[in-house]
Amino acid sequence: MGFTSYSESRTTVGALDLSKIMRLVYFWLAMGLLVGFGIALTLRGAATAALESGDPTKFALFNPGLMLALGIGYIVVAFAFHPVVMRANVTVGAIMYLGMTAIFGLFTSVTLTMYTDKAIIAAFAATAGMFGAMSLIGYTTKMDLSKIGSIAIMALIGILIASVVNIFLRSEAIYWIVTYAGVLIFAALTAWDTQKIKRNAAQVAVSGDGTMAQRVALLGAFELFLDFVNLFLYLLRIFGSRD
Repeated sequence: MGFTSYSESRTTVGALDLSKIMRLVYFWLAMGLLVGFGIALTLRGAATAALESGDPTKFALFNPGLMLALGIGYIVVAFAFHPVVMRANVTVGAIMYLGMTAIFGLFTSVTLTMYTDKAIIAAFAATAGMFGAMSLIGYTTKMDLSKIGSIAIMALIGILIASVVNIFLRSEAIYWIVTYAGVLIFAALTAWDTQKIKRNAAQVAVSGDGTMAQRVALLGAFELFLDFVNLFLYLLRIFGSRD
């Protein structure tokens, strides 16, 4: 889409139209979180029981081959998500979005077995509070956050590389640097993505295209979903270490 500049869109849009689209963004975000975390928490019990039995094979997701297949499938679907949402029926896009959040839930069910209920609840509460605050900043600030977003993306690439390298180094210092950097990066990305989604929603509100509004809402919800779950996973490391 050829979105107009942020300054143009925010001066020509009625607040009512914009708020409707943004509510749709957060509706789909809430649905994605409900599906993803619902599956993760539901399957966590089965995964924990398999570990305690001494036979992890009782839980299918401990199979490395299956996890690899799910990971590849998720990456393929994620890359195809934008073009599919922009071209296919909105219902197809919605199913695809919820499917990706479900795959997140499958992966995370295994991760959650390493943490106590207390750590999970604390991390989720902290994530919700931090995410809400940063998203509010992104929605209300008059400052253009594009530069901050660009820096956050570059930093994200940096910690991804550091994480891969640390698989071999097994450095605790690098682990914690990546963890705290991850929290800061995804907090910044939350604000930037919210502002970007608001800008895109603003242009759609001007056009009055209801179908496009639904497409923008799905795309925006997926971006914020990724911000939320990654922020949660990094915070979970921190709270898990303190528990």
